[in-house]
Amino acid sequence: MKIKLKYLPLLLLIIVASCSKDEVVEPTAEQTFGIRHDKSLSDYENIASSGNPNLPDFSTVVFFNYSLDGSNNRDYVASGVVIDEEWILTAGHNFYDLSEQSTPAPKSGILVKLGNNPNLSTSTYSVSEIVFHPTWLAGNQELNHANDLCLIKVSNVISGVTPAVIFNQSNESLNSVVWHCGFGDYSKLSGQNPDLFSKKHAMSNILDRIKDGFQTSHAGITYNGGLLAFDFDNPSGSINSLGDAIVNEDEGLLGNGTSTAMALDFEGTTVSGDSGGPLFIFDNGVWKVAGILSGGADEPIPNHVDGNYGDISIYTRVSTSYSWIQSVIQ
Repeated sequence: MKIKLKYLPLLLLIIVASCSKDEVVEPTAEQTFGIRHDKSLSDYENIASSGNPNLPDFSTVVFFNYSLDGSNNRDYVASGVVIDEEWILTAGHNFYDLSEQSTPAPKSGILVKLGNNPNLSTSTYSVSEIVFHPTWLAGNQELNHANDLCLIKVSNVISGVTPAVIFNQSNESLNSVVWHCGFGDYSKLSGQNPDLFSKKHAMSNILDRIKDGFQTSHAGITYNGGLLAFDFDNPSGSINSLGDAIVNEDEGLLGNGTSTAMALDFEGTTVSGDSGGPLFIFDNGVWKVAGILSGGADEPIPNHVDGNYGDISIYTRVSTSYSWIQSVIQ
């Protein structure tokens, strides 16, 4: 079961070249792209840059611009989160996807940018080391391996950002409010410049699924894995893909459960370029990183269009890989 292609790293030049006036998304009550049809993208961008102390610290979310061959033609975009003064946690498929690459992307082709707008001058870091989850690197790259993780070490200590805290317990609360943040591409939305990178944006949702019990092995070592997921509900409550009677293969992997049909004020879903971005959950007075964006369920409702209501976003659960993460960064 391969990860849904919409969450593979964003190849900006292909998207820019293929956009036309006919393809611009004009949101209606029945159609949208990534955000509620009754809000503007700037609402979500403002949340990400607000510095609201009651929300997660979105300054920890970083922008990747990179090439797969180590060249300076950095055409790809992805997201990640600072978890240490030198380390960033992101998705493994951003830099190594067996369906597209024979070898992982070299560190020489990766740039890391801090800040809310990657089009402006901002703090930029080069990469000194890439560490993939061992079984992802070994070729176990399907959704049910629950190991889509990668750690990026930068060449200099990251300044001006307090690293995010990782959720290290296996007791995430179902139906709790969670926040996602990333740099996914919104160039198809009306009013967006397709020649510019999208700004950082943040959105909220309800955690609908928690699934553990996945295992992979390499070199005689067994690794545990888990998944987290939420769906993108419409304001009228008529689309609730993780609460309806339609359960496809990807949804079945997430296990049984229910889902509220209530859309939050900043309800949204994830789009290309958000890969590797964090899912924050509130725990003991602190917003912590509980998941890293990996993929999405294919065709969650009939005639579904990616980015529209009904989308299901799936995250690699970091609590089940906490020991491995700590073994790398310490």
